[in-house]
Amino acid sequence: MATLTPTLTLVSTDAFSDELNFSVTDSLTVEALSQGLTKQTITTADNQELVDDGTSGVFYFFAKNHDSTNFVILQTTASQQYARLSPGEFCFFPINDGNGLEARADTASCVLEYAYWKKG
Repeated sequence: MATLTPTLTLVSTDAFSDELNFSVTDSLTVEALSQGLTKQTITTADNQELVDDGTSGVFYFFAKNHDSTNFVILQTTASQQYARLSPGEFCFFPINDGNGLEARADTASCVLEYAYWKKG
């Protein structure tokens, strides 16, 4: 078993009438790395499988869209959308057991960086 330590920090002086400034950190137990940090070109032609829906377990998933103009849709293999990553955006979330994950670029091919870990 290994430990993954994600941290989310949100800061803004103008999103609300009050200043926003907080950080949340967790300690997640994970098994051996399932998919190391990988860059893949995501096309508009078809959904590209990133996490196989036949693989059992819950996975912690990270992705970043490296494109400067186009967005990427992340969805389960049953076409339920998890996220729309605009240019430069990233995400980190758990994938439910047996759902899998696919990606599709909207307008033009995009480079997506991603990794995932099986929950321990």
